[in-house]
Amino acid sequence: MSENQLQFRVGIFVIAAALTAAGLVMRFGEMRWMWEEYYTIAVHFEEAAGVHPQTGVRKNGVPIGHVRELFFDDKQGGVTVLLNIQKRHTIRKDSRARLSVSILGDATVEFTPGVAKELLRPGSKIEGIPSANPLEMIAQMQSRVDQTLASFTSTSREWQKVAKNVNMVMDTHRGHIGQVVEDAAESMHQLTQTLKAANSIVGDPATQAGLRDTMAALPAMVQETQGAIKAIRGAIGKADLALGNIAKVTAPLAERSESISLSLDKSLGSLEMLLAELSKFSRLLNDEDGSLRLMATDPELYRNMNRSAGSLSTLLNNLQPVINDMRVLADKLARHPELLGVRGAIQGSSGLKNPEDKQLGSPPPPRMAIPQGKIPNRN
Repeated sequence: MSENQLQFRVGIFVIAAALTAAGLVMRFGEMRWMWEEYYTIAVHFEEAAGVHPQTGVRKNGVPIGHVRELFFDDKQGGVTVLLNIQKRHTIRKDSRARLSVSILGDATVEFTPGVAKELLRPGSKIEGIPSANPLEMIAQMQSRVDQTLASFTSTSREWQKVAKNVNMVMDTHRGHIGQVVEDAAESMHQLTQTLKAANSIVGDPATQAGLRDTMAALPAMVQETQGAIKAIRGAIGKADLALGNIAKVTAPLAERSESISLSLDKSLGSLEMLLAELSKFSRLLNDEDGSLRLMATDPELYRNMNRSAGSLSTLLNNLQPVINDMRVLADKLARHPELLGVRGAIQGSSGLKNPEDKQLGSPPPPRMAIPQGKIPNRN
């Protein structure tokens, strides 16, 4: 192998190694943003101190993107910041964007972790939480420290007054200090006796057994109480449902209350009139001289009415032939109205229905030539 070939191969190897190293640096280093896919989310802030393009965006402390641009919002006021979020990172819908500013003025947009299942879509706009200025916080802290020191000074003065008052009491009632100490010792002795008595009561085996039984039954009692509370809640829920149903039923009645009251008033008036008529009818029924009372109590009147009904039935039976004759007469007059005139008196008719009469357009029966001066005898 010649020297030129060796140098050529070494050069190719060095170039390939350099390209490989550059690719690894760009892929796994800070330059991988060149081929990273992003989606945009807009965040509105009242103020965005320290924010500029390429400002970092984090979620739970992990970098997930950067600020693309920011501009003044003419509609809402404040500043709208456009964020480039890496496509492999998702943000929940209830997440909030908080602007964090350090003491040195470096800003970072921090997303809080959300719990909603729905995710923010690309192009969404949310409301951000501005960060307080650290210098302003220090100034506020200084004012609060000044107020605390002033309160501490006033408290110290009050304690000085209390100490002076105690010293005055001690100087004035120096002879009574021993009595106070003796009373305190007596009180402590009585307290000790009381505690001993209580210890003897609590230390009794029967009392301890009862306490243990009570403590053992307490969980069951709590469970029963919880069950009772659940049952009461269920009953209250059913009562609320029933009251709601009653309200739904009574709502139309309440709307028609005026018409219903008028109808009830009319019905009561009609009922009063009916009761008055029934009262009159009962008085007539109970009247001794009334027709209804006589009809109900007098058997002779009943027999007379029965005989009258029988006579009326007999009369109707006797009138039946007359009615039949009248029907025949009416039929004859309807078919031969000429019987009512002179011709009917001169020329008789049998009164029977002739088949020729039923044919329309049949000629009338021939007339008899009657000599003058001779009238047939109808008898």
